[in-house]
Amino acid sequence: MKKYSGKPRGRVNHGGATHEKDRERLRKLGKNYNDIDFAMSNSLSEANYSDKSLPIGTLEIGNFSVDLTWAECTKVAETLETAQQTHRQKIRLGLF
Repeated sequence: MKKYSGKPRGRVNHGGATHEKDRERLRKLGKNYNDIDFAMSNSLSEANYSDKSLPIGTLEIGNFSVDLTWAECTKVAETLETAQQTHRQKIRLGLF
């Protein structure tokens, strides 16, 4: 195992690293499923990591990318969780 260098490493999901045999299954999960990733920022250091206004990385979905701070990442995660809960509730209530 490599020794940890103390710097954040590249990407979170490594979305493009899939085998050809898995691509058809992944297409069924959505056209952007395999293109969702988060690239960690290289601009953070021990000196500025506590500055909450600095982006911690870039959310990438398809050809779209947006820099996000810690708080924005939290808000995106909460919003998506709420969307899934609302979807499940609508199914239970027969609204589809």
